[in-house]
Amino acid sequence: MCTEGPVMKLEHCVQIEARQTALWAVLQDFERVASCLPGVQDVREVSQTTYEGNLQVRIGPIGVNLSGVVILEEDTENSVWRMTIHAQDRKVGGGARAIVEAVAREEASGETSLTIFTDIQLIGRLGELGQPLIKRKADTLFKEFGNNLKSAVAGAAAVH
Repeated sequence: MCTEGPVMKLEHCVQIEARQTALWAVLQDFERVASCLPGVQDVREVSQTTYEGNLQVRIGPIGVNLSGVVILEEDTENSVWRMTIHAQDRKVGGGARAIVEAVAREEASGETSLTIFTDIQLIGRLGELGQPLIKRKADTLFKEFGNNLKSAVAGAAAVH
């Protein structure tokens, strides 16, 4: 029997001290963006919009090693960047499905607000974990991701 947890909806916002075009240039380099998320390893391009990789993370007492596929979509006209993720951890006996949508909005100050909306569903043993535990871990990961993305955009802006 496959245990699926409910779909959790998460929202995080990151203020990037750069113009939207600088942020968008970094977002178009998926391997660079992936390196901003703690625990991501072995990212490899399968096609122009599809990547494979691993995520190692601890969620409470369980060490998780998710291997999966990420499919990217970009809507440059509306400044929306989207990932559809399917990943499994064969050892733990579970997995995750997620849709991550990031919306960039440049502000009058010249900074860019990046709002990240995530719909995630954990499957199998991972689906049995409590939502508060998962949400806390997600909040921690997105905070680190935001800080790393800020550094990546600042570094890219310094090069140009």
